[in-house]
Amino acid sequence: MSVADALEYLTIGNPISRTIINSSSSILRAIGLRPKKLSPNSNPVGAPMQMQPLNMSLHRIVGSHYNFVRIAGLGGASAIFMGAYCKYLLKDVNDSKVQQESQTFADIANRIHFLHSFALMCMPLAHYPVFTGVLMIMGTVIFSGCMYYRALTGKKRLQHYATIGGFCLIGAWLSLVV
Repeated sequence: MSVADALEYLTIGNPISRTIINSSSSILRAIGLRPKKLSPNSNPVGAPMQMQPLNMSLHRIVGSHYNFVRIAGLGGASAIFMGAYCKYLLKDVNDSKVQQESQTFADIANRIHFLHSFALMCMPLAHYPVFTGVLMIMGTVIFSGCMYYRALTGKKRLQHYATIGGFCLIGAWLSLVV
């Protein structure tokens, strides 16, 4: 796949862009605006041909992998809860150095937790959605769980497992490339 092919897919070739284009075209037609008709000879050499609109809903695109969207919702809600819980619990720590260190770990855990919960919504669009989704869920739980544990208890016992979670997350992102 060339760079031009990849850019074309990212901009207008993927199902989400096609759905947006179709919806926009329908709205424009409904208010009375019609696109120009191109004659077959008016297309310059090398320019992409006009695509036919697809009638696909987002739910149909997601299909059987809709559970990742549900898990993303649970992950986002739990990320917000954990962020608020850590702020509430860590405000009562007396030692300012320990409080700052714990808050740093909680912030990192919460950022990774929320970002990857949001990314789970896109798993149905991956080439291998189950593989990528499972890696992302495992990585988020292991990495953020260890960081939350470190922030809330101050114990370093599980901190080295966060590396395993980090590698799972890296693997999930790299699996989107293949």
